[in-house]
Amino acid sequence: MNRSDIAKALEINRIKRKDALDRIDTHDGDQAGIMDFDPSHLVSRYDLLPIAGISGGNVSEFSITSLLRHPMEQMPRSHVFTGAEVISMRKFMMGLGVVMLMTAVLTMRPLRSRADDSIHGDWSAKFISGGDTACIDLEVERSSWGHHNTWGNTHKISDFVGLDATLAIAKDAAVHFELRRDAGIMSFDGRFHDGEGKGKFSFAPSSEYVQGMKSLGYSDLSQEQVFAFAIHDVSRQFVKDMSDAGYPHLSTDELMAFRIHGVSPEFARAMIELLPEKPSPDNLVAMRIHGVSPEFTKEINALLGKRFSVDDLVTFRIHGVSPDFVREVRESVSKDVSADDLVTMRIHGASPEFVKSMTTLMGRKLPVEQLVAFRIHGVSPEFTEDIQKLVEKNISSDDLVAFRIHGVSPEFVRSMKDAGYPKISPDQLVAMRIHGVDAEFVKEVRAHGYKDPSIDDLIELRIHGLRHRESL
Repeated sequence: MNRSDIAKALEINRIKRKDALDRIDTHDGDQAGIMDFDPSHLVSRYDLLPIAGISGGNVSEFSITSLLRHPMEQMPRSHVFTGAEVISMRKFMMGLGVVMLMTAVLTMRPLRSRADDSIHGDWSAKFISGGDTACIDLEVERSSWGHHNTWGNTHKISDFVGLDATLAIAKDAAVHFELRRDAGIMSFDGRFHDGEGKGKFSFAPSSEYVQGMKSLGYSDLSQEQVFAFAIHDVSRQFVKDMSDAGYPHLSTDELMAFRIHGVSPEFARAMIELLPEKPSPDNLVAMRIHGVSPEFTKEINALLGKRFSVDDLVTFRIHGVSPDFVREVRESVSKDVSADDLVTMRIHGASPEFVKSMTTLMGRKLPVEQLVAFRIHGVSPEFTEDIQKLVEKNISSDDLVAFRIHGVSPEFVRSMKDAGYPKISPDQLVAMRIHGVDAEFVKEVRAHGYKDPSIDDLIELRIHGLRHRESL
């Protein structure tokens, strides 16, 4: 028999089995169904063996059950299932599924807990001179799940329990000291050699801290976050104080950024009073990064007669617009100088010293626009002084800028004077440079028979080419 015959027999068997199962599902009263059928109506697995070309004596149990598995063959000829039995079986299977799921979860939890609870790593430290206070540079490193993290900070010796300043001169000493924070305790073990130490650390989180942070709205802190809070000293009191200062519900990243950059409740309150609007958490961090202090803000506001935004203040600090700079510019340039003018002057290097020198040379106060143009084009006090001596004392600011743009240098002016042109106007000097008239061209013109060509003649010859003297 070929494979198609086998397939047909199997299909007949499947249809008969389905019909039997359908009859099982029919029920009446409290009976879920009655199984009452003749197994001889079904195709037996042994009936298929001759079709497949297999003798009964050579068939193993494995090969028989592999060829065709018939779940109904284990059933008696007639069996009645009650409704209670069916419900009981369903409950049993559902309960078995729940038990299997719970077993999997409970099996994984200890593995995860052991990994999460283990916070440890390496530390290194070095004693440093901190003025009147003994300090130590401490760095901790740890690796977790393929990530490597390093934290470093300078601490007072008094921040630690068990750390003695005499270790700074110890040749070789074993140490155990602790950094106790609200979030937990970091324990350090190792050795110090000539003021430098290293070893291993471990961290034990505070369960009281975790519960306290939950009451403050931080209910899902991981072990890593608690460890980071311990490193940066994010205490429960700090969270409460920032909330009282007007910053409740800060994110964990914002809390750490505040501690890293020194945003204190006092700083926040002071800046709220000095700024035109309440600064955001990011604004507070940006001001601390760039050194916008309450003192700086108060002085700038008073000097310029207005409250400046966070962006303006940060820009001032980035470009070096200090209160002293503002005072000097107001005195030497204008009392009405704007914030943009001040920043532009600092960007282009129009320093108070430059302003004073150029003001003295030009004999008058110069507007911000001219001072900035001087700096952009390289009009320096030295250049100005040389040009005034060589060309004219009262040369204008525009002429000085044009000289620098077109390359009218003191050396060029001297070379033309040496060529026999002692008095050349600023406009003629610029035109000569534009058209390439220099001392070498003058020699060439004279070599062609032009004895005393004027500046205008030289320019025309340069534009149109050399011609016989009489044609001029």
